[in-house]
Amino acid sequence: MEEKLIRLDMEAPEEAYDVVTGLLTLMVSTGWEELSLENGNTLFRVHCANAGLIQDVRQAVSASVPEVSCSTDSIVAQDWLNSWKEFFTPVPCGKRFVVLPPWLKDTAARDYPGRQAIVIEPKSAFGTGHHVTTALCLAALSDLLDEGRINAGQTFLDLGTGSGVLGLGLCLSGLAGEGWDIDPLSMDNALENRVGNGLEEAQFPLGLGSVDKVAGRRFDVVVANILARPLIEMAPELAACVKPGGVLVLSGILGIQADGVAQAYTACGLGQPARVNSGEWAALVWK
Repeated sequence: MEEKLIRLDMEAPEEAYDVVTGLLTLMVSTGWEELSLENGNTLFRVHCANAGLIQDVRQAVSASVPEVSCSTDSIVAQDWLNSWKEFFTPVPCGKRFVVLPPWLKDTAARDYPGRQAIVIEPKSAFGTGHHVTTALCLAALSDLLDEGRINAGQTFLDLGTGSGVLGLGLCLSGLAGEGWDIDPLSMDNALENRVGNGLEEAQFPLGLGSVDKVAGRRFDVVVANILARPLIEMAPELAACVKPGGVLVLSGILGIQADGVAQAYTACGLGQPARVNSGEWAALVWK
């Protein structure tokens, strides 16, 4: 019997983009597609086998932004997986990285010479590089590597690792570290991607959990692409994970939230961060 998925389409005008993105970030850990339409609207597309979750997302969006047009359809799972091959394009990030799917791995050297390929099985849009917050983090890491602030042989912590893309980029740049996430589905994807990039378990240990799993330990580089509220709540514990003179990169933050997140970490003695913006999103970098 063919597995069925539910597809939720939401067409949002420009003024509703931030609200819809925020709701999806909070509610849909496995990601979504975004397509820019000719009329200036954005089509958000979610695929899920959980009918209850789809209904909850639709109700939340409709209640918050009634002007968003929503519709659902049922599709065969294999059709959805094949559609990724049409949707998923390589994503260059900074000067060093390019994120691409397995079926384009062999073209990386030809099409993106000089870039480190990070191979991601696209089962989660949040962590393929297509989402602004992921691209911001990878670009920041690329710049820090170019500046010599991050170097091969250093250690890192990737908290909220998702698909593992940030940790993979660091491992492939010669660092060693670990990734933690509270979402079992994300962890499954990260484990698959570790294998797909030719890394052993010892090079990039992965586990279910949060900052409490690394209490009392410090790293040269700490990256956390999560959400503003949990970043603020865990500020004392996460700041304590950064070695003196180390690097901290935080993302998953809307621009209007950046000051609040920065204040939570400066209160822990980290000083003022550099801010990198892309559209409505921001990354904070302590270096």
